[in-house]
Amino acid sequence: MELDTPARPGLTYGTYPLLATATAVVVWAAVTHRLPISRDAALALLTVGTIVVAFTVERVNPLLDRWRMTRDSFVGRDLPFIGLAFVVEQVATMGVSLIAARFVPDGGFGPLAEVPLLVQALVVLLALDLLWYAYHRAAHAIPRLWRAHGVHHAPSQLYVLMHPVFHPIDLLVSRFVISLLVFRFSGATPDAAFLALVVLNLQQTISHINSDLRTGPLNYLLIGAETHRWHHGAGERVNYGSVLAVWDIAFRTFVYEPTRVPDQLGLDDPSSYPDPRRFHATLAWPLRRAKVVSPR
Repeated sequence: MELDTPARPGLTYGTYPLLATATAVVVWAAVTHRLPISRDAALALLTVGTIVVAFTVERVNPLLDRWRMTRDSFVGRDLPFIGLAFVVEQVATMGVSLIAARFVPDGGFGPLAEVPLLVQALVVLLALDLLWYAYHRAAHAIPRLWRAHGVHHAPSQLYVLMHPVFHPIDLLVSRFVISLLVFRFSGATPDAAFLALVVLNLQQTISHINSDLRTGPLNYLLIGAETHRWHHGAGERVNYGSVLAVWDIAFRTFVYEPTRVPDQLGLDDPSSYPDPRRFHATLAWPLRRAKVVSPR
């Protein structure tokens, strides 16, 4: 589907720079110890603030009405997964901290801890996104993994608050396995890990927004709304990265079409996957011994 001229160009071109600038200011204040709160509190503040702004923008300036959040989609489908995601993330974070406390020195270590902060953060993001890219492509190609990952693609809408709709298997891979390897065993300092997490949270939140946000050439650097919506397009096999575009470009799965949006979102064949409103059936789907469905 072709995109029209922006109805509200101020929001289309101004929302992301506003969020990025506010994020940069908070990060600077946190790493220079000018904030009277911890890094974890600053990260939570930024996450909530980004969600509130993105939610407001997509309500005021939706890209497509059919992609809007409804009461039924949020309460009947998303809310149980959001609650479960919160619990799984807390457990995974605790597990990462316990293992790191046993095996990893505080404050960073090794060659990575000796390089400048921005270089550390970039290395962390590159490593994190490479691991996620590898798992993500596998989750779309291997039927048993697709049974878990498919829940994130089952909705035919795309909006900010559906971002946490993931199966716990996906969450454990990203929040425990990948986080442990990248944020703890890489040797990066806490400030570098904080900076990388802030960028990750910003891009993951904004990439699911149902609003006409346009960032131009920045799409060749960072995964955002214009590129990630193609990953959710029915029949598409593109843009597997979570925050950086580099691995999609390197492995030739990158698509950026600034004047178009997918005609349809969701699964190629919705009947091949449990309705995510059936929460318990969806959670049990990867564990069942029935015939495994083909990935989308």
